[in-house]
Amino acid sequence: MKKLVALLLALICLFGSAISESAATPTDLEEIDDDDWGYIDIKFERKVYVSISGLPQYGDTVILTAVLVDFLPDDIVTFQWQYALDKDSTDWILIEDATEQVYTFILDDINIHYWYRVIVKLEGIE
Repeated sequence: MKKLVALLLALICLFGSAISESAATPTDLEEIDDDDWGYIDIKFERKVYVSISGLPQYGDTVILTAVLVDFLPDDIVTFQWQYALDKDSTDWILIEDATEQVYTFILDDINIHYWYRVIVKLEGIE
């Protein structure tokens, strides 16, 4: 008896859902002209992250890389690396000749305490 009830419920579910859906009518369809390619509005939220190579020790070469996310291939950017003596500093010091996407230096007793950042400027945006 239980098997018969389960079978009937399964058939009701199967046919009930098939019957409830109706076929598409011409009023449900939307015509699109052949030359209408539509419009897509793509907005990029450009972001910059700093990546460091490994866990350097005294005397090792440190490699800092400015990782650009969602920049366009034809974006023209400039880089300027800076350092500060503490993380809450408002006095960031420009590192001379550090104007590339990658900045390398040798880790020593002094610069191990610095905080680093990179300023990325996108041409045409202030």
